[in-house]
Amino acid sequence: MRDLQPSLKEWKALYDAAVAFKRERPWEWVSETEVFGVANPKTGEVGYCCIMGELGEMLAMAVYEGTEGLQGYLKIRKGQIKPGNPDALYVQKCLMLSFEGKKMLQEDELEIIDELGLVFRGRDAWPVFRSYKPGYFPWFLNRDEVLFMTVALNQAMVVFNRMKHDAELLHGSRKNLYLIRTLKKESGKAEWQDEWKTPAPMEENEKFFEEPVNEIRIQKLKKTLKPSTAVWEIDFFHTPTPIMQGERPVFPYAIMVMDHDTRFIFDMHLAVSSTYQKEFLGRFLDCLEQTAMIPLEILVRKNEAAKLLEPYTNRLSMKLSMVKKLRGIDHARREMEKHLK
Repeated sequence: MRDLQPSLKEWKALYDAAVAFKRERPWEWVSETEVFGVANPKTGEVGYCCIMGELGEMLAMAVYEGTEGLQGYLKIRKGQIKPGNPDALYVQKCLMLSFEGKKMLQEDELEIIDELGLVFRGRDAWPVFRSYKPGYFPWFLNRDEVLFMTVALNQAMVVFNRMKHDAELLHGSRKNLYLIRTLKKESGKAEWQDEWKTPAPMEENEKFFEEPVNEIRIQKLKKTLKPSTAVWEIDFFHTPTPIMQGERPVFPYAIMVMDHDTRFIFDMHLAVSSTYQKEFLGRFLDCLEQTAMIPLEILVRKNEAAKLLEPYTNRLSMKLSMVKKLRGIDHARREMEKHLK
């Protein structure tokens, strides 16, 4: 089911923490917008915790991992990614505990619960643990994640119980300042303490594809392509159907090139995360050759897409425009998702 499997004792500690969390019902006095951090004792990375269940729709707690995880959460909370937007799944980096019906659990999880001698009955009664990472299918927790989720739940209950008597506990003295629970060793004794910190700087996880512009290909395109009044939309986005890559399913990228006015799709291609940038540029150049035209304007909505295309659009005298919406591609994406689901 997963590498680095936790021991039964470690699973028991996690389930005990989950049961205690649900029994306390912290969503009755804690808002979904309240966020605090727990520093991972092993790595030092901060997990930013918040609960769900204030509206009674879903009982859960999420631990957003690091600054990247926090930024994904804030995009959703601020409405930059709307509820129901499929991109919400692809930006989340967190560990999640939710309480679901039995049908949401896999056989291995039911076996663990049975071995622990636990009994859950009814709707929204069964603890479900999942790991969310950008571009990956929600998956089961490995051992390190089980250990940290246990710590986070236990520290969450400390914070939530303090909030019963201090509603302003998580309100920092300035914006972007978070209460962080940190395990400190003093005089040989380890104790959890409060610290107020701003999130660490974002790390550049993705390597940007860079290689010299193919000047020979540019010259060939200039000789063979004819100027046109066409406007193209071009984008890449995760598809909703995962494929297995390594030990965990991933959501591949779909690369799409479309005529803005006619909505004719020149190309639709699937690529994995390690090669999508190179393939994105390559498919664009292939479309130019196949259509034998130089579009008047190229519409993109991602800075990443613009950065990839700009060296070529500049040399080929194409206008490159950043827009908020790509109506043709958005429509095609919705139709594709309906078909695949």
